[in-house]
Amino acid sequence: MIIELPCGIIHDDKIYDRVRIKELTGRQQNYLVDMELVADSLGHVPKLLEDLTADYQTAEGLPLDMPVKEAIWRLSSEDVEFILLKIREATYGPVMALPVACPHCGLQQTNRIDLDKLEVVQLSDKTVRTKKVELPKSEQTAEVKLLYLRDLFSLYKVLRDGSKQLYTGTLTLSVAKLGEKDEITEDDLLDLPVSDLQKIEEAFTALRGSLDTTITHECSGCKQDFDTPLPVMDPSFFVQSQTPKT
Repeated sequence: MIIELPCGIIHDDKIYDRVRIKELTGRQQNYLVDMELVADSLGHVPKLLEDLTADYQTAEGLPLDMPVKEAIWRLSSEDVEFILLKIREATYGPVMALPVACPHCGLQQTNRIDLDKLEVVQLSDKTVRTKKVELPKSEQTAEVKLLYLRDLFSLYKVLRDGSKQLYTGTLTLSVAKLGEKDEITEDDLLDLPVSDLQKIEEAFTALRGSLDTTITHECSGCKQDFDTPLPVMDPSFFVQSQTPKT
């Protein structure tokens, strides 16, 4: 399966946004049940990417002259999510059964998800990886950037540890520069007005390509709608039992 990535890898002023996806084998299933690898971490993700992606190339077919184990660390977070989704699709097909619980009435149900119909937004200009934004209240210029595979480990750690600075901690990862400072920490955003933080969020959203992994369900009991994320980073996403029998 050859796919086009939402962002792609920039190398030598070229965009390598085509990649061949392979299906899971027994080797990768061992990664997914290796508790030392997956517990409190995303250790299985780079291993899946290294094993199951190949032949990175431009739209014109020019191959990327870089080992896969190095190339994967240049993938944006959106590219990583998209590849993981396509690995599952290449392995089990595009239809997935997702067990969910209604937050309104508590009913447990299993819904069909068509993975090949999820909305994918390509970057409008894949050569652009940063975006400057003027912050009106603090009168500073911020530069936001895409998140990459390594940033996902930092993000996971913030979420896992329940940081008391969860909001600014996650937003910090998308800021490459603030004013004249280019090594940004959580503390740098603590005293920024909310309106400035919203400008940073808006700029980041406008910059990135995206894969819509938010799924809307209708409860078969109370008939109310609710949303759940598609857990593409979780080892359970690659479990065959979540493939419908029909």
